[in-house]
Amino acid sequence: MSQTRDPRKYERQQITIRLIRMGILLAYSGGLVLAAGRVESMLADLTAYRWLALLAFGGAFFVGYELLTLPLNYYSEFRMEHAYELSNQTLGGWFVHSLKEWLVGLIFGGILVGGLYAALWYGGRFWWIWVWLGWLLLSVGVARLFPVLILPLFYKSEPIEQESLYARFAQLAEGTRLTITGVFKLGLSKETKKANAMLAGLGNTRRVYLSDTLLDAFDEDEIAVVFAHELGHHVHGHIRKGIALGAVLSTIIVAVVAAILAPFAGSDPTRWPGAVVALPAIVAAVSILSFGISPLTNAITRAFERQSDTEALDRTKNPAAFRSTMVKLGEMNLADNEPPRWIEILFHDHPALGKRIAMADRWEGR
Repeated sequence: MSQTRDPRKYERQQITIRLIRMGILLAYSGGLVLAAGRVESMLADLTAYRWLALLAFGGAFFVGYELLTLPLNYYSEFRMEHAYELSNQTLGGWFVHSLKEWLVGLIFGGILVGGLYAALWYGGRFWWIWVWLGWLLLSVGVARLFPVLILPLFYKSEPIEQESLYARFAQLAEGTRLTITGVFKLGLSKETKKANAMLAGLGNTRRVYLSDTLLDAFDEDEIAVVFAHELGHHVHGHIRKGIALGAVLSTIIVAVVAAILAPFAGSDPTRWPGAVVALPAIVAAVSILSFGISPLTNAITRAFERQSDTEALDRTKNPAAFRSTMVKLGEMNLADNEPPRWIEILFHDHPALGKRIAMADRWEGR
């Protein structure tokens, strides 16, 4: 393998960039927290309307962070991916994709922040309960609408109609109540050389996506393994369990947010500048908490992935195809098959590919 295709170096650079991005966010938020008094006075002088102040300050905060991290994003998402021979994306394509991400983030961020402050100012004594319920409803809504509203903004998809694959999928899905009309080819090849697959949606939006890069590079036995793995997520209800896990863990986050905003609760017109200026402290606290609980959430999602791997082996009964699938995924996605344990704990929501291959060996030998 060439130096430009070194998976360990690639992952270390990814982790470094992720930590730098978090450091920028904390430094940026911390600076605004230290300047909170001056910002409060400035907002109070500019307008007497708290919603207008929240819109202006929240928008400026979001745009400021995006501008600060723009060079880093360009390097990590465009330059580095091309350097490691993983990208098919043009510079214009990267810019359009990034712009879409910013707009989607702005919309959902606006919904989150608007809902939070509406509950704070109008929700009464137990306003934080409304925050928790709103977060849960938004999580369910996003999970349901993601395949039909959000994903099409970024990638084209179409039903897989290859007759031999259709028959194989139908056989594998027997008894699972997953309709084969819900299996789609996802057009990633315009942007990346990586392979991917996922289960997305709830109820009648439930779909399995297999990337065109995967469908072009894998044989039918290997594609069947990937499909059976995604089927495992469906069989074991991992999307619903993930939402439930998020509801539990969000209780901690809501409690911290409530503690930060408690002095500003209610409709007292003299308190709103402090509430608005507390936004950077909230963002910093949520970021730190999310990183702090990531070893737990990663461990749970790795357990989900192991369940789905077992389901794939049980349904296909083809450990050789499972192993070759993992090898190809590692090569196409430039994954480190045997990462250090601390990296797996902190950053990986999938088991290392070496461990997944070892699981297939154990399954075959039982």
